[in-house]
Amino acid sequence: MTELLGYAIPGIPFGCVFALMAIGLVLTYTTSGVFNLAFGAQAFVSGLAFVSLISDGWPRWAAALLAIVVLGPAVGLALDRLLFRRVRTASPIVKLVPSLGLLIALPQLALIIAGSVPTIAPPALFLDAQRVYAHVLGVPVSGLELSIMVATAAVVALLLVLARATPLGLQMRAVVESPRLVELSGINAGRVGATAWVISSCFAGLAGVLLAPLYSQIDPQNYTVLLVWGIAAAVIARFESIPLALGGGLALGIGQQVLAGYLPPGVIASGLRPSLPFIVLLVFLPFGRRNRIEDPLAGCDPPPSTMVEDARRYRPASALAVGADVGTRAVGLWHRALGAGPSESLAARAVRRPTTVVAWTLAALAVLSALTWVPADWLLTMTQGLAFGTVFVSLTLLTGMSGQISLCQASFAGLGGFVAGQLATQMGWPVLVAGVAGGALAALLGVIVALPTLRLAGLPLALATLAFALLADNVLFPVSWLGDGASGVRLPRPSIGPVRFAAARPFFILALVLLVVSAGVVKRIGDGTTGRYLFAMRGSETAASSVGIDVRKLRIGVFAISAGIAGVGGALYGSLQGSLVPEDFNYEISLVLLVVAAIVGLGSIGGAVVAGLVYTTLQRAVATLPTRYAGLVAVLFGLATLSYTRHPEGIVDFLAGRFSELWARLLGALRTPGYGRDAPAPEPEAEPAHGVARP
Repeated sequence: MTELLGYAIPGIPFGCVFALMAIGLVLTYTTSGVFNLAFGAQAFVSGLAFVSLISDGWPRWAAALLAIVVLGPAVGLALDRLLFRRVRTASPIVKLVPSLGLLIALPQLALIIAGSVPTIAPPALFLDAQRVYAHVLGVPVSGLELSIMVATAAVVALLLVLARATPLGLQMRAVVESPRLVELSGINAGRVGATAWVISSCFAGLAGVLLAPLYSQIDPQNYTVLLVWGIAAAVIARFESIPLALGGGLALGIGQQVLAGYLPPGVIASGLRPSLPFIVLLVFLPFGRRNRIEDPLAGCDPPPSTMVEDARRYRPASALAVGADVGTRAVGLWHRALGAGPSESLAARAVRRPTTVVAWTLAALAVLSALTWVPADWLLTMTQGLAFGTVFVSLTLLTGMSGQISLCQASFAGLGGFVAGQLATQMGWPVLVAGVAGGALAALLGVIVALPTLRLAGLPLALATLAFALLADNVLFPVSWLGDGASGVRLPRPSIGPVRFAAARPFFILALVLLVVSAGVVKRIGDGTTGRYLFAMRGSETAASSVGIDVRKLRIGVFAISAGIAGVGGALYGSLQGSLVPEDFNYEISLVLLVVAAIVGLGSIGGAVVAGLVYTTLQRAVATLPTRYAGLVAVLFGLATLSYTRHPEGIVDFLAGRFSELWARLLGALRTPGYGRDAPAPEPEAEPAHGVARP
């Protein structure tokens, strides 16, 4: 018993921090409908401010007050006002991407502002961290552990009193069910929701301050891990119960310490402990909050414009067909204003052709430049962009076409690269054959991920895939026969008979060919019957099943194909670099990939290619800046997610749409032959039959 307590008691402080994070997540989700994945970043900002102020000579109480009560709520209120209030009724992907972007951007922005991470050991909140203040059955309790437990108990008790015994608590519970009904009673629902955000942000700030002294130095990585544990505790609470969130956080904190104490040392023990959230999510997510009461007055407001934009899907006819559709509508308006004009198909072709020509011209110029005058270092960057473009194409298939949100795409890419490296170096396989085998095993892993998540969609699916990415990082990739831990694997350049791709330009051609093949596979799927099935499944899985579509088989298949393409992209990137380490494709890279793909364009293959080039080009550009600005790429993409809520179609399709619209206006101004006065008069419409309304 003493041994068990010796393992369990050190886990209570971790459990308290997990519980605080889970309570904050539950509070914002129930009052705003948004699962704020940026909570880990908010906690880091408060923790960094606390430690930085103390290193500057501030007293602990003043630093804690500023970090928890001032800075934390200010950041949370700003996020609510500028972002999350606008996406309350949006689709899961529109809600998820901005919070992921902020999770990536806020810590890097805070580090840029701070200049560097403080080197002092973070102190406890109000006691001496090293001093032993009590013994529980012979187990010592330090000041650090005691301060965390006392602070957690105090704030949770205050929250429960606020929620159950005050008018504000009643209003918050009412806003959960129907903000509009609350406003009919004369209560400002927006103000109540903002108050909930302030309270939950205080919890995030407190969690950040309490977590800081548990490690020797403050690090954003620790706060991302904190978020994952908090998510697991929130899932145990079914996203709605504060007491269950507290109990779930404590159980997870104690459980991970007990596992670490009783399991024998090795990869399994060191990997199973951080992978415990994966097990929890797989067990509890299918039983999460599925029957949430809808607002009875939800139909009173018109749908926001973001919902219209988000309804757009992958356009198989052209990578820039979204823009052509916008232009086609503009031509139609111009056309009807003149009272005459050609058929809609002719107008569509007239607008689509310049957009397509411009796109292909730019692509041809880029390839020609890479093969002629581009320097070797920038040619390497462009080739890296093609490799990542292959991975982004897999996201176009999985998320852009079928609507399945995956936060483990980098894990599939890493598996393909590691398998290819092991087969090529240890077994002597040809590199190209090894890369294909790596893609095949990644496809098999995609099936393994899809099977236990068949009942999940939207946010639960995203959380389950994020947990799997953690499992891959901590269990799969460290083993010697796969990723080999920090040492990684070697992966040479390929060759086909006498043709070698060791030089930069031949390898660029190879990467371009593989990207074109991958894009062709995705386009063939999107243009065919399977693409129509995927679109139907994205709209409503229940409706798709009712017309005979096997949704389960379709989801497994799209996960497998997407994972296989990502695996080939990972093998291509590893061969380009010459080696791969687990850090090249960890779970944080998965988050970045989804954010970049969404910003640039998830709905088109052209957007995926541009996303790969933009991602690697910005990384290279920032590499020339001082070390302080190393996270500037993350900041740029994170802040770009703020515009994503207004343009979910992505930058590429948005710009294409504007170009097509301008071209349509130019056609109208010039009155091109075949339009306006030169066009044949339209045939008179037939009168409708009696009793039938004219459309």
